[in-house]
Amino acid sequence: MPIAAFLAYARVSRRTGMISPAGWAMVAAALLTVPAGYFFQHTTHQAGFEALLAAATAGITIGFWRSMRSDSARVPLIAVAAALTLVVVRQTMEIEVVLQAALVELRSLEATVAAGGAVICAACIACAWTQIARRFSMDALHHATIAFVVVFLIQALIYAFHESAEARVLPWSDVLHPASEPYGPEGAYGRGISLLLFALPLATALAIAVRDRIGRISVGAKGPVYASAGFLFLACVALMAAEGDGARAAREAASSSPSPAAMSSVTASPHLVFRHTGVDANYNMMTVAPLDRPTAGLGAGLRCERVSFAAGRGICLQADRGVFTSYKAVLIDRALTAIGSMKLDGSPSRSRVAPDGRVGAFTVFVSGHAYAASGFSTRTTLVDMASGDALGDLEQFTTWRNGVRFKAADFNFWGVTFTRDSNVFYASLGTGGKTYLLKGDLALRKLTVLADNVECPSISPDDRLIVFKRRVGSAANAWRLYVMDLATLTARPLAAETQFVDDQPEWLDSGHVLYAIQRPSCVSPRGKLADRRSLKDRSAKAFALRPVWLAFPPPLHSALSPDVFLSPWLFALSL
Repeated sequence: MPIAAFLAYARVSRRTGMISPAGWAMVAAALLTVPAGYFFQHTTHQAGFEALLAAATAGITIGFWRSMRSDSARVPLIAVAAALTLVVVRQTMEIEVVLQAALVELRSLEATVAAGGAVICAACIACAWTQIARRFSMDALHHATIAFVVVFLIQALIYAFHESAEARVLPWSDVLHPASEPYGPEGAYGRGISLLLFALPLATALAIAVRDRIGRISVGAKGPVYASAGFLFLACVALMAAEGDGARAAREAASSSPSPAAMSSVTASPHLVFRHTGVDANYNMMTVAPLDRPTAGLGAGLRCERVSFAAGRGICLQADRGVFTSYKAVLIDRALTAIGSMKLDGSPSRSRVAPDGRVGAFTVFVSGHAYAASGFSTRTTLVDMASGDALGDLEQFTTWRNGVRFKAADFNFWGVTFTRDSNVFYASLGTGGKTYLLKGDLALRKLTVLADNVECPSISPDDRLIVFKRRVGSAANAWRLYVMDLATLTARPLAAETQFVDDQPEWLDSGHVLYAIQRPSCVSPRGKLADRRSLKDRSAKAFALRPVWLAFPPPLHSALSPDVFLSPWLFALSL
């Protein structure tokens, strides 16, 4: 769209000398997109890189705006081409990363079609603007281009601010980053701004065209400005109203919980407790379904970013994505109703409840959104499930390695899993570019390093084995599942699963491990938890994109926690 707006203005304003640099920029962008995408995907400073590019784009936009105000402005053509190349590559490199992940890494037809369709749609809109612009007068297109420049500048400044906060280069970044999340590229308001890039210039041009055709509609020289401002105001009101409607729908859906009798009939037998991710009125709804009929789910009335449950107690991590996003952990009882809550310091990552239901744990990101991101920081808290009191942050525990106190400023903890005695737990520690398996003692507030290259452990019901993920390559999703004997600390891969699995698995029993994947074709059919046909209908709704947990009546309680896959399938793998 930026190139389309530039070309349309250059043609109508008869600055035809600017058209050639735009062509050079498109060729240069085509050549630079793949290497730029590779660099972006592998850099350890993604957020800082995005912030720098957004700030540069804002500067270029201001320069273009100033050139529009002066017919005598002369800019070297090579500078114009370089500026346009940067603006385009900033967008195409991220598109390349998404398409490469969907087509090559995930090999997902759904993801590829979605990403490719979005690119084609954006290209069609840009082409449409170049054709529509030919029909407007110079005055109409001039004001329409100004409208585009204003929205584009606002968007670039917001992105620069948001990514700078994520890169932790701003004061109070821990507060500013989550507060600006709704206005970021994936936020509700951020997506609305992207729509305004086309809608506001079009509305401005149409308003001036109407003014020119019907003199009595004219409101003077400031009419186009007033029209643009009015449309922008109405668009903002519409976005806020849409957000309010979404929140209202969430409250209405939450208030329509099933009857206690209906819920009891499901929870009386082995059942699933999961976060519904179908894009409908039940999005994010904590849902309960019989294990043998996962499509027969009931909404439990709470909306969760993460959920875990065991022995009649559970944790639901929630996000209130308003103008300022806030997070909280809601404690739930056997009836899956809220009994207490506590504020969270960042976006939810993981949650687990001990098999006896006495202690729970949750991890949040206080900076960044993924463990692969540069400069991420986590906070893992243990909580008394009965009283709701925090029992401590793992960074407050003492860590020991080889009998010596172990401490570093970049410690990050996540992936807690509890033994049958909830006083003892295991977790992951990340520091110095390495990950370690820890054994924790809650009473002693002590953590002991047992092994390295272990992430997201999950302990078996007999406390004898752990299954975990291990990085086996440089690709972002190059994770394989391994199982370790805690007596000898020897590990072996789960040979029956040959594709990458980025997940914190759970155990069905002492001989079967549960996990979710996005494609079933490479998985051994042994130990399959449910019939593929029954799961296929549910996969896009119940098992997509975010954690899913299993809960069984006492004494068995376990949890399945797939992370960010497009269409996960649920399997039990025989060890």
